[in-house]
Amino acid sequence: MSFSGSRESKVIDKRQVPSSPRDKGAENKKASKPASTPGVKFGLTAKVIILMLIVSLVPLGIFAAITLKQTDYRIRTDTEKLMALTASDIAANVDEWTDKNIRVLRALAKMPDIISMMREKQEPLLKAVGKEYPWMYLVFTVGPDGMNVARNDDNPLLDYSDRDYYKETMAGKDLVWQTLVGKTSKKPALIIAVPIKRDDSTIGVMAMAATIEDLSKLVATWKQGRTGFAFLVDDKGKVVSHQVEEYVIQQTNLTEYPLIAAFKKGQNGIIYFNDRGTMRVGYAKETKYGWILAMQQDRSETFKTLRDTGIFTYILLGITALGVIIIAWFLGRAIGTPLKKLTEVAERISVGDLGAEIKIKSRDEIGNLAEAILRMQDSLRLAIERLRRRQ
Repeated sequence: MSFSGSRESKVIDKRQVPSSPRDKGAENKKASKPASTPGVKFGLTAKVIILMLIVSLVPLGIFAAITLKQTDYRIRTDTEKLMALTASDIAANVDEWTDKNIRVLRALAKMPDIISMMREKQEPLLKAVGKEYPWMYLVFTVGPDGMNVARNDDNPLLDYSDRDYYKETMAGKDLVWQTLVGKTSKKPALIIAVPIKRDDSTIGVMAMAATIEDLSKLVATWKQGRTGFAFLVDDKGKVVSHQVEEYVIQQTNLTEYPLIAAFKKGQNGIIYFNDRGTMRVGYAKETKYGWILAMQQDRSETFKTLRDTGIFTYILLGITALGVIIIAWFLGRAIGTPLKKLTEVAERISVGDLGAEIKIKSRDEIGNLAEAILRMQDSLRLAIERLRRRQ
């Protein structure tokens, strides 16, 4: 026997082949208590769960982020395009309606009977125009002193010298308009006035008053969803058309309204603003004559699709995470439990208990490991028996 063999023999004699019953009892006592291993702080199951969460949620999270970003961009772009196209269409109709009335007034102002400033010559023309254009509830002329010369409705002549459109026209302006409550109709009206000239001198005012209902139909009828609507203000900021009728009747000035104020400061395209605590999305466009056509909608409604997509994404991520955790837990247990049992067997073998039983019979890497431990157990048992026989 070599030295190493002698040393091995001594170790076996001490641990496996006790020389007395007392030593044998000590051996059994020691074998029944395998050496403890350090506790596992971060087990295989936890690692599998984390790994599967990373593998599944990171790509899904990136995809969700890209999808939400693209959805946000698409909603913003589509909203701006829709509002821009709609605003251009409505503004064109407003300009066309206004141009038509202006052309009629200018044509009238150049007729000899109107230039005569004689009531009996003017009235037949004014009545014919009022009949042809029914939205013009009043077509009239005003003399240089502000007194009504002729009108199409046969009502008493009135003094219009306090009206701004009269003052501005007599001061030299070629075109003046004003939104006000008509003296005749007692309703919101749009007044358009042009000068009556003789030899390049202004001798009177040719004017018409039109009901705003016709103009409002071009604007206030536009709706978008539950909160989207359009409104129109004149060059001074006074409401011409609005879904809130009181604003029209009271000629509310919306110059300081966030959407109008932002547009006048030079902001173009989609405008996001806070209206008394409610976030809104708006768009504004200036008409040919300096009026502002504005459109707005609650931000919450505009981006409802994005919000719904986000909620669906978060729910999907949550369900995926829960499913991954459950699957990973079972997978970790399926791998970890056999390894734990093999570890316990190996610990018992390490202290001399060669009778430990291994019941793992899977046909995978863990099964191969179990078979290897069994072979090692058999080899140790045979080695010990050979040593005993040599003694």
